[in-house]
Formats: sequence, structure tokens, C-alpha cells
Amino acid sequence: MARTSYALMTQPPASAPASSLLGPTEPAECSVFHRSWQHEAQLDLSMGFALGEVFNARDQGNGTILIDVRSAPRDTLVKADFDYSQELMVRCATLGQMPSAAGGPQKFTIQLRPGPDIGEKAYVTKQFFNGNVTGVGLRVLAGTVSLDMGSNTGMAISEEEARSLMSQIAQEFIDAARNQ
Repeated sequence: MARTSYALMTQPPASAPASSLLGPTEPAECSVFHRSWQHEAQLDLSMGFALGEVFNARDQGNGTILIDVRSAPRDTLVKADFDYSQELMVRCATLGQMPSAAGGPQKFTIQLRPGPDIGEKAYVTKQFFNGNVTGVGLRVLAGTVSLDMGSNTGMAISEEEARSLMSQIAQEFIDAARNQ
């Protein structure tokens, strides 16, 4: 179902880069830090792909952490989600996109931070829309598994709670995968 929903999403013209959905990434070299649905890895049938939700609050939607899991050979995952150096991550500590909307341009900003000591590579994101914090995320690479998690921040779950819960979920998931 997830692949079908992604395949049905409105896509930019074939000649336009996928980033045109949200406008160009600034600086352009930071486009490697895309959000999971911004690239076509989920349509790659050689890559295992699944979505899940963890409800922190007893109300669906509030406090929900979305999980995007990919399984593929490590090189495939690195190319899709982790093709960056530490130097690039430092240069891209804050990146932005300027989608155009009916009311004029809007600003979507992502701050990158080093992630917890989980897996081989991990980083945390903090998302802003027009200057307001809208969510936090965690992306982790561990061998042949890539985890991408995100949570909207708000009344049901704080930014700190979301990061802590995502780190715990990632560690448990990776531990379980290693023990298989």
C-alpha cells in the first residue's frame, strides 16, 4: 500500500528534479538530506520498504511517531539516504526550501544535528515552517536497514520526548534485526 500511495503522489515533470515539490534546497549541495518521501527509493522494488506508526499519546495523530524502514544492500541504502560526509553535514547544519503557494513563497527549514550513537550513521532533524517548529526526526543506518522517523511536535509530545522515544525505538529495532 505504501508503494502504491507514493506512486500515486503528484510528481514534478520528468525533467524537473524531485526537490521541485518543495522548491530548491538551499544550499543546493544539501539536497542529500531530503525527507524520506522526496526521493524515489520507495519505488525501487529491489528495496524492502515498510511504514509504521507508534502512538505515544492515546489519540491517533497527536504524539504519533511515523517510521519508514528500508532494507537493502548497505551500498544501496547509503546511496539513497546517507551519501554525505561529516564535513557536508556541518556545512548543511541549516538548510531550507522555498515552496511556492497560492499566498506566495513560504519557508521550510531543517536543522541537522548529530544523532545518538546508534548504528553506523545517525542524525537528528528539527523542522520549521515559516519560522515555527513543526517536527523532529531521526535517520539511522545500521547495516542493511535504514530507519527514518518523524514526529510532529505539539501539545501531545515535546521535542525532547519525541527524540528520546525515536532513539529508543531505533535502538530496539536495530537490536532485534541484529539478533535475527
